[in-house]
Amino acid sequence: MKVFLIDDQKITNVLNRKYLSMLRSDLDIYDFENPLLAVQALKAENPELIFLDINMPILTGWDVLTFMNEHEINIPVIILTSSSSSIDRDKAKLFQNVFSFQLKPLTKEGFSRLLDDVVKKRI
Repeated sequence: MKVFLIDDQKITNVLNRKYLSMLRSDLDIYDFENPLLAVQALKAENPELIFLDINMPILTGWDVLTFMNEHEINIPVIILTSSSSSIDRDKAKLFQNVFSFQLKPLTKEGFSRLLDDVVKKRI
């Protein structure tokens, strides 16, 4: 399974990659600190799952989701954010491909549960 990690904080991507790699050896993980590069890679790489931060420079997570919507890229997205705002949580519900809204940091167990849920939904 090909997975994109999109977060402007390098340490967050490193930690998330470590947890995901520990859980499943079959994951092909791409991490992006620059969301613009992630958007450019979406069609070429065709990931099956995206972990996305909301508050980033250059492009926000909302910009990434809007781009995906406008280009009919329907890949499940798990929002990983430090925002506990109910406004952000409600806004996420407006995007069909948002699978889950999670506060970071996410634990290894949290990643395990989410991966299981995504796989079950795809079957």
